[in-house]
Formats: sequence, structure tokens, C-alpha cells
Amino acid sequence: MPYYDDQALLKSIREEDPAPVYLIYGRETYYSSVCLQKLLAKLVKKGTESFNFRKFDGTGVDMVAVRTECESLPLMADYKCVLIQNPNLEKLPAADLETLTEIMDDPNPTTVLILYVSAYDLNPKKNARLKKLMEQIARVGIVADIQPKSQAELIRLIRQKCQKAGCSIDQVTASILIDRCGTAMETLMRETDKLIAYRMQGEITRADVELVTHKSLEASIFDLSKAMLGGGGRTRAFQILNDLFIQREEPSRILSVLSGSFIDLYRAKAAHNAGKTANDLLSVYSYGKRAFLVNNAFRDVPRYSMRMLRGSLNILMQTELAMKSGHGEDRILVEEAVAQI
Repeated sequence: MPYYDDQALLKSIREEDPAPVYLIYGRETYYSSVCLQKLLAKLVKKGTESFNFRKFDGTGVDMVAVRTECESLPLMADYKCVLIQNPNLEKLPAADLETLTEIMDDPNPTTVLILYVSAYDLNPKKNARLKKLMEQIARVGIVADIQPKSQAELIRLIRQKCQKAGCSIDQVTASILIDRCGTAMETLMRETDKLIAYRMQGEITRADVELVTHKSLEASIFDLSKAMLGGGGRTRAFQILNDLFIQREEPSRILSVLSGSFIDLYRAKAAHNAGKTANDLLSVYSYGKRAFLVNNAFRDVPRYSMRMLRGSLNILMQTELAMKSGHGEDRILVEEAVAQI
């Protein structure tokens, strides 16, 4: 049975009777949360929450207590809902797994059990035990894997949100917003709300995006790496670095993301030299919500030599070693690395 995505799950919630068991997980936690709230709104009658809704923390969950709740009847409602938030399904003890299997083998027709995982991602391809459990859930209920949206889907959603609020934004400007803020839906929707509140009506421009929205650390670091490699010069590089320090970003985090940016450029350069595309690279490495980093790297790598990128990575590696061994103040070490590259 194929797993549901967010659109299929929302359609099922709207149009079909509830399933006995739901497993909702995936890297796009914004939409998985939306799906969960829609499902709870359908299942739990307002005013009966204290009788018909039970929530368990997945950390150290008592599965016997879960089974007891699942076996009890709803009060003044059609369904009782039992939610387990962030259960560690990959490391569930054998006894708890057996209890969960028993619940699914003989589900109470008036109880809906929801397993909601947002704190970490599940990968059934690497865990046979987890794969088997998911197959068991899918036979009696619904397994929904909520994955990040593509660039085109994100642009469409941003434009729809603006249009509903009486504003407009063209595709190019929406793409600039994504490059600036990243692909995490929660962040994008928040920054879009800020733009709508600022513009109120009419067209949202690139100048609005640059004035109102907060640039993600990854986007700032990408600008920093371009400046370090000649796109704006050393003065521009130190301006960006100083702005990050003013925003109280930790030197160790700046170094980590900066190293990742150069690794992205190195991978893109190697793929480019081999005649490969950004999609080829994304099929090899798990970038998830950060696919825009690969697209940005591919856009700029033709101007950089492999020798330059190797030398830059070596400097960053030496800086990390010096930082971890306590050989100097972290901020000064990062500044020296920027100056050397």
C-alpha cells in the first residue's frame, strides 16, 4: 500500500471515515503539524477533550496504559483519540512493540490511535523492523510521509497566500524569498506573513523582501563564501561576517555552516566537471529541505577552480582543528580563515 503525502492525507481526513491507526511523520514538520491538527479537529468533539482525548509523550511511553485507553469507549462522542507524540519506533522495546501490534490486530472501532513523529525522521529503508511495523500500520490504517515541497510548489504556495491576503508576488520575487529564507515551510509562511503585513495590498517587490525578511544563516554564509572567493571582495566578506557576529551567531556555528557551504561548492564542482546536474547530486546526498543550497552552488561553480576550493577546504579544516584544540579565540580564528581564503 503506498504511503500518503500531505494532500492525500488531508483529502482522506475531509472525505473519509477515520482509520483505526495513523502514523504521521516526515521532514516537513510544518505540514505534518497541519495534518495532525486537522485530524484532531475531526476526531475530538469540542468540549469533550477531557473525556475523549489522551496524549502520551513518546519518551518512555507506557504501552499498557495506551492499550487501556484504546480499549475504553468515548463519552458523548463518536470517537476517542489516543495520541503518542514522538515515539521512538526504531528502538521500541520488544514488549511495547508486541502490545502495539495487539492494538492494531484488534482495533477498537470507536478509538483512533495516532503515532505522530516530528522530532526525528524515520527511514524504513534502513531499518527492517521499522519497515515491517509501517507495513502493519498501513494494512489497518494510514501511514503518511510528509516530505518537503519542491521549489515550484513553494512558489505556488507563497503566491496563493499573498493573493488570499490581497497582495501579489511574482515567481522571481517568490524564488528570491526562498533563496533568502530557506525552504522550511514554517519559516517561509512566517516571513510571507511579515511581507503581507508590511505591504498590506498591491505587489510585493524584491526591495520589500530584502527590507522586511530575515536572511537565514545558510543564505548569509553562502553570500560570505561568494565574497571570499572574489564576488565582492574581502571588504564585503568581513562586512557579512561582522553582521553575523552582531546577530550573536556563534563562531563555531559560522565555521560549521561555512565549511558546509564550501563542501557544497566542491561537490557541485566535481559533479559539474563530470557532466552531472544538480538533480544528480541531490539523488546521491540527502539535502532534504536544503536542496536550494545545491542549486545555488551549481549556479556559481563555473567561476571557481577545483584547486581554489580544495585550498579553501584545507584552511577551514585547519581552523576547525585549532578551534577544537583551544589554540586561539574562536572569533579570531574564523576571521583569520576568512582573510586567508
